Amino acid sequence: MLNNSDQYCMQIITTITYSIWFARNNKVFQHNDTPVIVALERALKILHEYQRNIHENRLTTTGPESSIVSNNKSWSPPPKDYLKLNVDAHLSGDGHWGLGLVLRREDGHCIGAATKMIQGTEDVCMAEVMGCCEALEFIWKLHLPQVVIEMDSATVVRAIQKQDFPRSHWGQAARRCARALSQDSQSRLSVRWIARDGNRAAHALARWALIEPNKLWTNEFPTCLIHHIQKDMEFVP
Repeated sequence: MLNNSDQYCMQIITTITYSIWFARNNKVFQHNDTPVIVALERALKILHEYQRNIHENRLTTTGPESSIVSNNKSWSPPPKDYLKLNVDAHLSGDGHWGLGLVLRREDGHCIGAATKMIQGTEDVCMAEVMGCCEALEFIWKLHLPQVVIEMDSATVVRAIQKQDFPRSHWGQAARRCARALSQDSQSRLSVRWIARDGNRAAHALARWALIEPNKLWTNEFPTCLIHHIQKDMEFVP
């Protein structure tokens, strides 16, 4: 497998192997059986968190020349006359991905939010790209004017910004997102990277998608957002 698998495939193999070993120890020492699906879900969650941490660590060492690194590590207001749409994805226990979208004005107040559930995939980048696609649909559906889309997936943002797409399913989907953005002749839409700490509201809503999937709010937002939005507003001048 080492000789015939790419890096991502080996990450999956080793993570699942670890999860099998964990389940074996649980059986031997705790006398508890772990269903196969539970062991697999644990492996994918571990891999998801590992990849996100790797992306963030790379950002902190690439230097200030990167256009993505220029963003703060906390949520910041959009430019004047713009809105900001934060997006995130969260892997659920049943193998599906929850997406969370949070729309805010330059004063930090939330004026829109949405959740979406998509079919499960082991590819973290594919889920993040689907979040970007949903963000664009959200913008077009509500006829929003000028919007900055923020995501904490550095790999996806880099691909879209640099027009450098891998030969994979998520690369093809990212290409479609970039094409849609390029058709915006007035440059009213953009995609930027934000550190995970600055994307907490969208992450909380992505988890909330398990409770209220495929919902749209324009007021009376889910309780999971209130704390994060209030904390983010501390950074609004």
